Amino acid sequence: MEAMKKTENYSMVDAALAMGLFFLYCLAMLFCGTIVNLVSGFAITVIGGVINLCFVGMVFGLLRLRKQGFETIGLKKGNIRLSLIMGTVLAAILFFCNCLSNVFFEGQKFISIDKIVINVLYFFTVGLGEEVIFRGYIGTRLCGVIKNVYVATVLTGLLFVLMHFPFRMIAYHMTFMELATNFSYMLDLFITHLILSFIYIKSDSLYGAILPHWVSDLSYSIVTHL
Repeated sequence: MEAMKKTENYSMVDAALAMGLFFLYCLAMLFCGTIVNLVSGFAITVIGGVINLCFVGMVFGLLRLRKQGFETIGLKKGNIRLSLIMGTVLAAILFFCNCLSNVFFEGQKFISIDKIVINVLYFFTVGLGEEVIFRGYIGTRLCGVIKNVYVATVLTGLLFVLMHFPFRMIAYHMTFMELATNFSYMLDLFITHLILSFIYIKSDSLYGAILPHWVSDLSYSIVTHL
């Protein structure tokens, strides 16, 4: 809980910067959704990866601007061992559910090795970027203003869910209400957020949240889903 105890040092300025970061990331996802059908799959992967790394750099820039250390987003101190243990267990479960179970029980096959390598790199930027942005930065800064870790976690979870809307609305030609009423999809994202937030809050380290986030997205992408 140490990560959230430190949030008392954050002000409305930090919360405003966090919300600004959220809206910028949504715009970036809107951009990716717009170009996804205009460029090759490899190009969108490169563009998406660069965007994710740029936002990580943006968070680092905000930390420098506000004279806040990496430990305030879970990337320096904390119980890294506990974080990685919890994250590894969750990652193993997700890898089996999203990948191995499909191969063993549904006859699906792995994609080519070159595409797997590309996905390994790309989804690392996704896991790193979204964890640094949402669990590491936005959640802690909102908690500094709200002064309640549970309310801040729920609010951050809602933002995390909404962040997925712009890309899907444009890329898959879906309406807001179609996404909002897809309760299984919404619940899956929100529960994922709660579990990853628990790992971060419990260990004061973000690494155990980055790992399963990366593995979850990656494992689903490396089988054919016939």
